[in-house]
Amino acid sequence: MAEQAISVSLLTGEIKRLLENGIGEVLVVGEISNYKLHSSGHRYFTLKDSEASISGVMWRTRPLNFVPQDGMRVVVRGRLTVYNAQGKYQIDCVAMRPEGIGDLHQAFEELKQRLGAQGYFDAGRKRPLPRPIRRVGIATSPTGAVIRDMLTTIERRFPSLEVVFRPTIVQGGEHASRDIAAAIEQLNRCDVDVIIVGRGGGSLEDLWCFNTQVVADAIRSSSIPVISAVGHETDVTISDWVADVRAATPTAAAEMVTPVTRQDLLMALDALAREMTNDVRRNISVMQQLATAFVDGRAARRITERILMRAQRVDDLSTRLARSASNRLQRERIRVDHAAALLTSLHPLAPLQRGYAVIERNGHVLNATTPLQPGDKIDIRRQNDVVQATVDAITNVESTKGTSHGKDKG
Repeated sequence: MAEQAISVSLLTGEIKRLLENGIGEVLVVGEISNYKLHSSGHRYFTLKDSEASISGVMWRTRPLNFVPQDGMRVVVRGRLTVYNAQGKYQIDCVAMRPEGIGDLHQAFEELKQRLGAQGYFDAGRKRPLPRPIRRVGIATSPTGAVIRDMLTTIERRFPSLEVVFRPTIVQGGEHASRDIAAAIEQLNRCDVDVIIVGRGGGSLEDLWCFNTQVVADAIRSSSIPVISAVGHETDVTISDWVADVRAATPTAAAEMVTPVTRQDLLMALDALAREMTNDVRRNISVMQQLATAFVDGRAARRITERILMRAQRVDDLSTRLARSASNRLQRERIRVDHAAALLTSLHPLAPLQRGYAVIERNGHVLNATTPLQPGDKIDIRRQNDVVQATVDAITNVESTKGTSHGKDKG
């Protein structure tokens, strides 16, 4: 027995020093139980085997490329430490990975079977893409080739299509899954016709954030049709099964939301004109052959004259038909040009060319009903520049009108 008593905190501190300095970093394999992702972003869990268990903590600053689940066997690397407030030892985890790729496949199959039994994949709940599509929401990484390819495809096929882009984390553990779900919820409030959620190809671990319950719930709860465009054609994720439409690649998803292009219409008109011209030429050739067959005999002179008159009539009709086809083609071209001009005028930034301006705050466009307060910092986007301004005062136009009427009556 020690002759002098010491406090609990001193004893715990001594145990902490002995434990941390004496053992140091460890590499431990075990099964996860009681896993909890705290609102702070920290992760708490118990690591156990058939005979023992130990508490673990993994701080939010340490990344994960998969979503841990109870019952999953993992390998964790960290240091033994003591949580003074409760006097218990635990592993302060620096890294965590599944014990084997088979665990991820097993987790994928288990979630797939569970969601399938709950009706997440039922064909009856999947919605067709609307037509026409005027505004599309895209949730993907702001870097890399995926967003560039999608925007390039849309610009080439239908430049008047408006895109609402929500930069999203698309690789990692539960943080990426929650960000994808949040992106879907936010795009549902942006008045878009279709939402595309996707990323490029990768390993099962890279795509794991699309194989989670939270993403499946967000897609299922979306009031707007969702296209899942994850990875390459051979990559299949839970989001692909739940989404209304699955695209083989992100570029394929961009093609799905773009309607027939102006060039397609012009090419169809040209093909119609060629077909009509060829029909006329074939008919003229047949008539000319018949006329030649009757010209060879004197006895058939009168018949020949009649045939020649008919041939002249055919020539007149062919000329009129060709002229009619040309006029019709011209009218169709004018219609296409008018439609193209209308689409251009309906572009969100077209009013800037006529002297109007767009007001933005914190990078978001303000509509007529968005409230402003004195002191708000706003950006006034004109055709060729952006003006930064501060709101000094706000006058309600309707209130002003009412006041002026009152004065006139007095």
